[in-house]
Amino acid sequence: MSVGFSISYLSSNCHLWLLLVFALFHLCFSDQKSPDSLCMEGERQALIQFKHGLIDEADRLASWAGEKSDCCKWDGIVCNNITGHVHEIHLPGLDGHCDDIYDEISYKEMKEFDKQRLGGHLSPSLLELKQLKYLDLSCNDFKWIPIPGFIGSLGTLRSLDISDEGWTVEKQSPKSIGLSEVVGVVNRAVKA
Repeated sequence: MSVGFSISYLSSNCHLWLLLVFALFHLCFSDQKSPDSLCMEGERQALIQFKHGLIDEADRLASWAGEKSDCCKWDGIVCNNITGHVHEIHLPGLDGHCDDIYDEISYKEMKEFDKQRLGGHLSPSLLELKQLKYLDLSCNDFKWIPIPGFIGSLGTLRSLDISDEGWTVEKQSPKSIGLSEVVGVVNRAVKA
């Protein structure tokens, strides 16, 4: 009798453990908060301000709209699946294919590709994203503007990709704008 009880107890206990592991796996590896929850209001407003500073001829940021929309579901935005804080912004131009896209294409095609690249300026509203860890603005066209000094104040930023997009660091050094603390800075197209 005790053997039968032990086996059924272990079997039901095993099912509970499997259910718990599945629930934790789903919670940890889903890329968004629960479907009915919204992103942090202050962070949504910061992203809207950031969008207003950008030139977006191809309307790549069309999903970044609506007073009640969940910014965690916007194109290019990844949020923490528990807190709802914005952790990553992925906005590479040309789908991240900076160098090879212009090989053997016509002038007209080149102009169409250029519309896919963001431009404008970066808004200091990014400072409101207190848990931003990753920012990818590679392959865009910011017309050789200086890297904004506030970038170094993004305290949680661990990876910044500004490769192949046209930033100037005249009278700037990465350390002067706080980039020496950032791990994973990628910038192959810097004009001195």
